[in-house]
Amino acid sequence: MKRKAFLLGFLSVGGQVLILRELVSSFNGDELFIGTALFGWLLAVAVGAFLGGRKNRTTSVALFLWIGAILLPVMIIATRLCPLLISNIASEVIPFGKAAILSIVIMIPIGIISGWLFPTICREEHRPAASVVQVYLFEGIGAFIGGIVIAALIGDIFSTLAMATTFSVIILGIFYLPYNRTGIGITMAVILIVLLAIRFVIPKADMYLESMKYDKYKIETVFDTHYGHQTIISKEGSYTLLTDNMAEATYPDYNTAENLFLPPLLYKPDSKNILYIGRTEFGVNQIADSLGDIKLVMIDPRRSLSEYIDHIISPNDNIVRIDNDPVSYFRSHKINKIYDIIILNAGELDNYKNSRLITDYFIGLTKKFLKSAGVLFIPTNYDTDRYISSEKQALLDMINNTIQESFKYIHIWPGEITLFFASDDTLFYLQTDSIFVRANNLKYNPTYINENYLADRLSEFKSDRLRQVLTNSNNINSIEKPLLTSYQAVYRSKTVTLDKTLLPYLFTNRTWFIIIPILILLFFTSTVIRKRNRRIYGLFLYFFAGLVSLSMELISFYLYQSTAGSLYSEMAVLIGVFMLGMALGAYYSLRINKENLEYPALLLFLTAAVLFFVTYENIIPGFYLIYYSLFMFTVAVATGSLFVATTDRYYFGKSNANRGVGYALDLIGSSIGALFVVTILLPYIGLPWLLASLIIFIILTLIGAVITVD
Repeated sequence: MKRKAFLLGFLSVGGQVLILRELVSSFNGDELFIGTALFGWLLAVAVGAFLGGRKNRTTSVALFLWIGAILLPVMIIATRLCPLLISNIASEVIPFGKAAILSIVIMIPIGIISGWLFPTICREEHRPAASVVQVYLFEGIGAFIGGIVIAALIGDIFSTLAMATTFSVIILGIFYLPYNRTGIGITMAVILIVLLAIRFVIPKADMYLESMKYDKYKIETVFDTHYGHQTIISKEGSYTLLTDNMAEATYPDYNTAENLFLPPLLYKPDSKNILYIGRTEFGVNQIADSLGDIKLVMIDPRRSLSEYIDHIISPNDNIVRIDNDPVSYFRSHKINKIYDIIILNAGELDNYKNSRLITDYFIGLTKKFLKSAGVLFIPTNYDTDRYISSEKQALLDMINNTIQESFKYIHIWPGEITLFFASDDTLFYLQTDSIFVRANNLKYNPTYINENYLADRLSEFKSDRLRQVLTNSNNINSIEKPLLTSYQAVYRSKTVTLDKTLLPYLFTNRTWFIIIPILILLFFTSTVIRKRNRRIYGLFLYFFAGLVSLSMELISFYLYQSTAGSLYSEMAVLIGVFMLGMALGAYYSLRINKENLEYPALLLFLTAAVLFFVTYENIIPGFYLIYYSLFMFTVAVATGSLFVATTDRYYFGKSNANRGVGYALDLIGSSIGALFVVTILLPYIGLPWLLASLIIFIILTLIGAVITVD
């Protein structure tokens, strides 16, 4: 039973982390789908656990492990190709509604298998409470080790598909691992040979899958990094870098390259030191080299991407590359060099990974690296050359307000690429004719940033129209209240009928903030007032454990990414630590075997939440991973301990009870946390109120536990 539970943990963490990673990369890097996908996963596991736990169910564990092992790489392939169901156009944004439905559906097969296996394995032990806790314990240990394996190998060594195939081999190899030394040695040797084959064969499969997605292009290379999925495609001498199924850059593209680099030089022509946040190889390097005396520094965390690009586009030895996450770099490095201009090319703002760069927090950090009369330059992908919709106006207004939190003077250029300039100096009080003269005097001869194009772009009519729409709100994008990605989703929704109806209702309808607490309160009340309420209240404790633990887990993910750097290089570690904490909490609680363990577990939840609430803003940069690991470990220990206590409450004296019902309720609570807490509630009530609400919920649950003592 222990080995099978351990392998269940491997299958669960593999299905969850690897498919989530592939989903995000297939759907344009949008982390909003983490919530919808987890919702689908957890509901599927809950359904599987409930059905598998019904009486007289006889299921072969071996059969289900085989099905799960085969399905894991198959679902990775299905996830990568599923955008073709909507569009075969490279880099087209997948509509939110369709992508959300697909993200839920894709998680269902392995989710049901994982859930069904839980009570099936439990039935191998006759004592209900002991069997549930033991499977929970060893599943947690397996998930922890699986998370560490993913963190160590995925990205630079294995692609997501290769990692999924590796997990399948490991699951089946360990399941059939004999107990004698000779058999163990032979089995391990076979596993290693197969893994070596995977290392060299799967990259060809990755290339083939990309050729199916982008059949009109030549696939130059495809690989994964810790930060996402990368593909470089070419056609008729033009190269395009695709990051998570979105076009990040194209070469040659003189219009974009000039817009990304030349405009701030027209306000500060004496600039020598420029810091560029993003990739510079696709045109910006070449312009900087033409200008001669510019010292350009590029910051981007994808070191391996640089190596691939250099094989396609000739590298520029004069450009300094900093292989680091922008947030991590600005937050942790001493200010030993300041710049005349900082160019912040955040890219599409459909996800928290990019929109975290347009927050008052990060913009305030960049200002420290600017000279007193320096310029922060932010190009955006919004077209304001003609009509400006109300949704686009809201986004531009928020960006403008966010920049104003740090800088005295802001100037905006309309056009197909709307440009924001910020400084504490009056550099922007410059006549249009003077801008034309400076453009003509550049050592580089611009094709687009010149007098002929700028005369129309900077006309008084277009400039006044843009200024007039940026005066309607006080909204800013902050870490505590990340509105920008939600607004971007609503802006995108206007082109699709389903999204046009669904997204404004999800992201702007305040009834969610009433409906969800009322439903939870009704469930709480119904379990408190029932006869024999000690046992029945256990159902609410299962639900509570899932809801609060996953809510805190997702809040940790969001905050880690926003303040310490990109999440994807550490997500598997954090999940592994969380699973280990749950396993150890369950193990310790099972060993001491005391009554009313729910009290210390709930108090531990409360302590962790309160300490997190008062400390998360004051963490030393070098200790972020340690801090969040400790927080998640503490929450996980409380979750594991509460699971044991709740199992003792609900299953005591009920040997014929459905052994999947408690696990199912735990997962239903988790699914609600996955769908609503970070995706919907966080942007609109803000992080402080969200944490305060969780603290109140914990206190209420603790009171209920005391009331329901027999």
